[in-house]
Amino acid sequence: MIGSVARWKRTLYGSGVLRSFSLPRPVVSVGNLTVGGSGKTPHVQFLAGWLSGLGIRAAILSRGYGRKTSGVVWASRGQGGESDRGFIAGEAERVGDEPALLASTLRGVPVLVGESRFAAGTECLRSRTVDAFLLDDGFQHLSLRRDADLLLVDAVRGLGNRRVLPFGPLREPPDHARFADALVITRCENPDHGRTVIGTIPFPAERPVACTRLVPRALVDRNGAETPLPAGERDIVAFSGIAQNDQFEHALRASGFLVQRFFGFRDHHPYRPADLERIRAAAAGLPVVTTEKDMARLPSKVPFPVAALRVRVEFLSGWEDLSRLILERIERRREG
Repeated sequence: MIGSVARWKRTLYGSGVLRSFSLPRPVVSVGNLTVGGSGKTPHVQFLAGWLSGLGIRAAILSRGYGRKTSGVVWASRGQGGESDRGFIAGEAERVGDEPALLASTLRGVPVLVGESRFAAGTECLRSRTVDAFLLDDGFQHLSLRRDADLLLVDAVRGLGNRRVLPFGPLREPPDHARFADALVITRCENPDHGRTVIGTIPFPAERPVACTRLVPRALVDRNGAETPLPAGERDIVAFSGIAQNDQFEHALRASGFLVQRFFGFRDHHPYRPADLERIRAAAAGLPVVTTEKDMARLPSKVPFPVAALRVRVEFLSGWEDLSRLILERIERRREG
């Protein structure tokens, strides 16, 4: 049923029966076919930092999943005074945990949320100079036209059983991968692993394909201050409420942490005092580590010191072709 709806939706937008809107700046979308995590937020972070380094002023548009507000809301206005502000309690309820994370870590990059990303982009342009928009989790948001569609697929899960909800993990049928301009296989162990997964995705061979992995970079506290990862083994207690808790636990162990107890919660879990008390009791003075996304959802009062594992995107292959595509699409739109 959902697969048929997805096909009809793309048909209706493609034929113009349903109207899509165009912002006066290029739009690069980062999305996926599956429910749950594929590494979209760190890749949006990477692209925003890369574009900023090239002098291209980027802004991020997101739905703001799980927020308690409605309409267009600024998560960050991209001003200097908001830079390196750390994790602000309550921001996840106001804008969603992923936009709150993006706002806390990206210097000088406006971040807005809205049911209509066109409305959010229009609001942004009223007060900010923007050269390009990054659309977070935008593959299914067809009401906004985009200049480049990047499709992310997690190498560990792939397309699962290749069935659409509720019988599988897909938001759309597998063959809808062909609507993307580029494919990025994330969480690859190595390039060979990535190439194996690429062969399972029905994606046009002539288009750019890249492979990436997430590399632990540092620990970060609630004020945004980084400390290096410990050189040797270190006992910790850890928790997360993301789509793939097991992958976070694996990343901690691969980084040399000895995870004595791990608490896994559902994705976007709102932490209550009882949850935090369970973690505190289990830690019994041991360091506690979580994800940055979970850090963004913590309340103002937490009964134990906590740090988040900060990761960075590393391209194993395909970056040259992918970056060329993005810059060509941005430049084409700016010239047009």
